Amino acid sequence: MEKKYEIIEKQLVFLNGFLLRKYPSISDETRIELTDHLILDFEATTENGNLSQYLSNELGFIRKFVFNGVRKVKKTYRMETWSQFFSFFTDFKLLPITIFISLLFYFLNENLNNKIACLSIFILSSILFLVSIRKGMINKKALKHLGEVKFLGTEIWLPFFLVQLLAEKHIGEFITSNSYLFTVYSTFIIMYGLAALLILRKHKKIILEKYKHLLN
Repeated sequence: MEKKYEIIEKQLVFLNGFLLRKYPSISDETRIELTDHLILDFEATTENGNLSQYLSNELGFIRKFVFNGVRKVKKTYRMETWSQFFSFFTDFKLLPITIFISLLFYFLNENLNNKIACLSIFILSSILFLVSIRKGMINKKALKHLGEVKFLGTEIWLPFFLVQLLAEKHIGEFITSNSYLFTVYSTFIIMYGLAALLILRKHKKIILEKYKHLLN
């Protein structure tokens, strides 16, 4: 697009402040990408250099852009967690962990009663869940508003939800009635929970390093 107008420093400050006030949880990547787009479009289309009016007209686009940025963050966490989960079955270094967990649950279901088998998966998954919250979540007040932080622990809830299903009488009885089904179900819960924990800790380090200037 050909420029009709060149944005001034004061307007850049206003634009950045507007986005941070309107969407305090916006990630740096989304904000920078959105800012670049708005500047280029504003410079190419404005007739009078009125940035406030331009932003008012573009509120729908801005809202959609930020929403898509949030979805991208959540999708990234989800995709990386699934990738880590599958690595427990494809990486020869990690495969022994998966085999051990599978054999453990098969043994428990074959040799102990259903309640004990269910209790074992509940205890192990609860430990993973608590460790994820304790070691993976970010509780820094200066960072809590960021979308990257808000959605950091979303994937740890899937195993927690699946464990709750075992408490439903008919579902629990159906799953524990077959050792192979119980083994697959329980192994998935633990391995996915472990994958979520690893990705959680990975991104915690990335976020703390990325926003360390906000913590000083």
